[in-house]
Amino acid sequence: MSNAAKGAWWMIAAAGALTAMAICIRYLPTYSVLLMIFLRNVINLVLMTPSMVRQGKAIFRTERLGTHAIRNAFLYSGNVAWFFGVTKISLADVAALQFTSPLFTAIIAAALLGERIGGHRMVAILVGFAGALIIIRPGIIPLNIGTLSILLAAFLYSCAHVVTKLLSNTESGSTVVFYMSVTILIYSAIPAAFVWQTPAWADMPAMIGLGITGYATHYCITRSLAVGDASFVIVFDFMRLPFSVALGWILFTEVLDAWTAAGALIIFATGYYSTVREAKRSG
Repeated sequence: MSNAAKGAWWMIAAAGALTAMAICIRYLPTYSVLLMIFLRNVINLVLMTPSMVRQGKAIFRTERLGTHAIRNAFLYSGNVAWFFGVTKISLADVAALQFTSPLFTAIIAAALLGERIGGHRMVAILVGFAGALIIIRPGIIPLNIGTLSILLAAFLYSCAHVVTKLLSNTESGSTVVFYMSVTILIYSAIPAAFVWQTPAWADMPAMIGLGITGYATHYCITRSLAVGDASFVIVFDFMRLPFSVALGWILFTEVLDAWTAAGALIIFATGYYSTVREAKRSG
């Protein structure tokens, strides 16, 4: 199998894992999202431990603890917003609105890192957000707090991506992952203590599933980008939408809205266009 094909399959697997995580959240309606995030990170850290041990002491070395803390504050806040949004709107809407993250990233990178936004990218960003408006339809349908939560999550994840760019100048990927796991566990432990609820045995499969799918999503994306060009593999991230549509209909009788489908296609197309164009410029 070619590296391009491997990258595509890893990205499709990541899309499936992320969709599965959303389904696990839906099967735990009696638990606070704050508790779910904490338990997911406990399981996630356990799964990552063997890999961290193999890499030795080098993984701990950093002189940028503050930057790690800021990055992971964005990630944790994004997790809270995303988990909450998943409980409020359809899986298809979650997937579609999350495609706005690359658009937010471009704007934030320009503001904080001085990256230039040319005419082509600006048009792509504006068209992409127009796609989001097609899904949200403000003034036509009531604005759902879940919709706002997913958009907030996309923005916060984008902030984390920009900080990751800053860290990548001096930190290895393994070090970034290590401090992400530990820091978010600390962040999530404090609020989880206030909403603690011992999981019932019947809910343990879904709880464990949160940790497994979280780890799998991160691992598959990393593997995909390692073996394939980002401008190629990113298109397969769109598989989140058909996965979400199919499983949302089968498990929760959710029906895909034509507006959501149209908006998602526009958002993803603009994000993909920007990725391809950036790859050509840097190449």
